[in-house]
Amino acid sequence: MLSVTDPARELADACERLSKPSNKRGDDHLAEHFSVPTWSTEFFQIIFCLSERADQLGEIINNLEIDEDYKKDALIHIRHIKKAFSRETMMHTWHQQGITYLSRENIQPIKMLSPLVRKKISYPKLDDSEIDEVLKLTDDLEKWLSKHQLNEQDFIRQAILDGIRQFRFRLERIGWLGWGYTVASLRDIIGAYLALERGIVPNKTPDSEAVLKKAYGSLRKIYEKIGILKDVSNTGEFLLKAYGAASLVMDSRVIAGLLSHAD
Repeated sequence: MLSVTDPARELADACERLSKPSNKRGDDHLAEHFSVPTWSTEFFQIIFCLSERADQLGEIINNLEIDEDYKKDALIHIRHIKKAFSRETMMHTWHQQGITYLSRENIQPIKMLSPLVRKKISYPKLDDSEIDEVLKLTDDLEKWLSKHQLNEQDFIRQAILDGIRQFRFRLERIGWLGWGYTVASLRDIIGAYLALERGIVPNKTPDSEAVLKKAYGSLRKIYEKIGILKDVSNTGEFLLKAYGAASLVMDSRVIAGLLSHAD
């Protein structure tokens, strides 16, 4: 099993799993593969994820230092792969069109570009136990945020919730972790946010410290811009307002600790 993966290899692997022959219509084949109802919200989300990944990979390949004819050929293969998830293809028997677009001729060149893409973007290839761990961590954070969102509607908190739910959906349904972070930093970040509710000073790790510091500075500016922080004077009060962490106000040492993280 690979210890790391990349956007090209993930897309190629997903397409290979979908390229099995089927006499079913394209939409029924994909819905059965991902265990979702045909044309349901979840179905559209999966189609969007696959199409979006193809677009993202195209942008990455455009920035690779390879010959222009290689880039051109790779982008053609990506466009063909995207056609497998078009509405027109969905309306036909999968072996008539879907298999054609997800042929080895289109998938293999993308897989062969994986080593070059990996030099630019790489991240862990999770095994089942690691996926379960990450899903548990995100589940804890989602439950906490949802609980506070019920009591006090807040667009920042809702944006965080939406991002978490999309992350979970991609990981559960397609098995994609995505890029821009490591599993270790993801644990640190989630742990830091959960610490706000429990009144615990987050561990001093570079990733969680950086996220809290950045979140504090950026979110405070947003809250100030929309005029809801006029009565908030310090970091502890801001975090209370932003995240509903009521336990923070109970311990001045916690507030002081968070202040040292966010200054």
